[in-house]
Amino acid sequence: MKKSFMFITVTILVLQGCAGIPNGDNEDLGAEYGPEHPLDYVSDTDNTNPDANTKGNNFGYSRNQANEPNLDDKMTMHDVIDRQRIANGISNLLVQSPEVAEAGVLITNEYALVAFRPNNEEDEDAVKHVKMMTESMVPYYYITVVTDNPNMIEDIEAFKGMDARSGDGHTALEKTVEDMREMTKQPKTSKRRADNNHM
Repeated sequence: MKKSFMFITVTILVLQGCAGIPNGDNEDLGAEYGPEHPLDYVSDTDNTNPDANTKGNNFGYSRNQANEPNLDDKMTMHDVIDRQRIANGISNLLVQSPEVAEAGVLITNEYALVAFRPNNEEDEDAVKHVKMMTESMVPYYYITVVTDNPNMIEDIEAFKGMDARSGDGHTALEKTVEDMREMTKQPKTSKRRADNNHM
């Protein structure tokens, strides 16, 4: 009796386990997270690219040793950051929030500048929420400056593609940052260190 009970139990467990085995097709993790998961902006998930699902969402890994002959010893933190991709991702996520109708984002070597048109002019928390969302997506040392004045969207757009080493451009950029701070009181967030040094 014990043997038949054990045999039946094992058979049932095996059959239940076999029901969960994939049929050889790759499981679509996008179905679990949705095509507009907040982290999609950091990977290549364009549906027109057939390799997107296999390459874009893989973890990245690299291992180096200090004495490697081909090691790039001039590389800085700015060399590993794709500023255009970060700007695209932030603006995409901001307009998905219920508080933002339109957003322009400029990522420089030092600043994350955001100008947006709020959905509701009376929403006092929109600036703080936009600043917190932006700060969560850029390196800690970046200074985030936001404004809910939609006229500034075109002002910061004028800097797109600017060379980071441009002296005249840097002066104009600092003036734009100053203007943004004057027109919109910058809310306090949990990230204070870098911002306090520049205010």
